[in-house]
Amino acid sequence: MDVTTVTKIIVAFATMLGVWKILYEIKNVRKSHLREEYEFSKKFLSEVSETSKKEFHPYPLEKGYQAIAGTDTVKADEVEYILSLEDPVQCLKDYVLSKQLMEKIKTVGDLQLNFKSKYTKKWVRDWLKGMYFIFYLICSFFALAPFIIQNHFKIELSTMVTLLLFTIPFGGLYAWGSVNAFMKLKRGECLIENQNKHTQRIIIETGKT
Repeated sequence: MDVTTVTKIIVAFATMLGVWKILYEIKNVRKSHLREEYEFSKKFLSEVSETSKKEFHPYPLEKGYQAIAGTDTVKADEVEYILSLEDPVQCLKDYVLSKQLMEKIKTVGDLQLNFKSKYTKKWVRDWLKGMYFIFYLICSFFALAPFIIQNHFKIELSTMVTLLLFTIPFGGLYAWGSVNAFMKLKRGECLIENQNKHTQRIIIETGKT
């Protein structure tokens, strides 16, 4: 076993250990973050339920709901409505992700989530998801092309690594963008479906009373 091979093995193990350490730290940070989210949401929602909206200052009310959503791109009324749906944690994540595909929620009268006009037809959404998936495959192939075609074209290892330094950032970026666009549509559909089930349940329960 030559020095070059030994060096590659050492680098590979060092990289694996580095990735493991990063993932472990992220996991621990995530656990701590979840505990903080629980404590904050419990305290804030308790204050909201105990205080009339007229008495609650609009600024902390808005900021509180935005803190729960994890973004300042949403409004308090929007978050409050999403939290009233079944599986509110997932619904809120779905709304934050797919918000730009939705019509603005009316803050007067009954709140309702709807896709923007260009996304309302199911066949349009299915066509877009298909295009995003195909684009993802193309971009992913481009990102890994030097590695895939290495043996066929007898590309040297050093040349392949150099090429990957260019193809992975560009191909990977657009591949990620395609997945993100696909998931926005998918999660938006799940959110609308969840809302419809929630609305139907309310109507049934109201009818029983």
